[in-house]
Amino acid sequence: MLGYHKKKREEEIANLTSKTKAIAKDYLSRYKRRIASLFVLAVSCIIAFTLVIPSIDYEQFMSFSKVMPKNLNRLSEDAFRKIIGYGYEEKIYVKDTTEIRLRLESDSMIFGDVQFSVKFIPYELEIEFKESSPLFALIPQRSDSVPLIYSDKGKIYPYSTNAADLPVVDAKEPQDIALATSFLMEMKKQDPLLYRRISQLIPSETKRQITVFFNDVDFKTKFSLESDYWGTAFRYYRQLTGNMQILNMDSIAVLDLRFRQLAYTTEKTTETTEKNRRL
Repeated sequence: MLGYHKKKREEEIANLTSKTKAIAKDYLSRYKRRIASLFVLAVSCIIAFTLVIPSIDYEQFMSFSKVMPKNLNRLSEDAFRKIIGYGYEEKIYVKDTTEIRLRLESDSMIFGDVQFSVKFIPYELEIEFKESSPLFALIPQRSDSVPLIYSDKGKIYPYSTNAADLPVVDAKEPQDIALATSFLMEMKKQDPLLYRRISQLIPSETKRQITVFFNDVDFKTKFSLESDYWGTAFRYYRQLTGNMQILNMDSIAVLDLRFRQLAYTTEKTTETTEKNRRL
């Protein structure tokens, strides 16, 4: 009995298979031209996506609908356009971003990394950067000249600013100006409050020292040229001056922090020689 049912099922499956094959054969014979056309179309699409489309340079014809600089402060839209070298009516493509980046990074008003981001709907280019800010005022060589303002990029700051709000740097050589920029930038980063307390700074590559006058003490402080030690020296200065008594501060002429983990003071005296005391 079981063998009979099994044989019956096999016959039904064979019959269904033969019917399916017949229907498929009939469909292919009636629509073979359409199927062949679809096959050719599919092959053409594969070739286009693998060979033709990747070779097309979309940058040549897809210009940005808008270019938007972010975080503009002192810079105007017109000034920004002058820096990148593209007017409002000129089209900008992806291939132009390398040139734009170089122009921005070399400009005196741009500080830090330049970053691009692309919006596809609508197709827009956003350019993000940080504007340079005034860092110090350079003492002019002539008494009748106005102080030059330098930015945190070590270049002349093109906008007007109040020199009285900035540290005054006494430097005559380009390397001393670069040294002052590095030193002040590091202090501004490590201890902004201490940076704002500087009244005058005298960098000297030849003397191997940076002399700083702070506006809340009556002595000068000497720092070394070793930039990797500046952060520690700033903290050391804070600790020393925080622990000093007012009478001790008034008796000091020079605080020398040029030596790692050591501090020396030169005391004020009416004698012809000065007494050095190690802290």
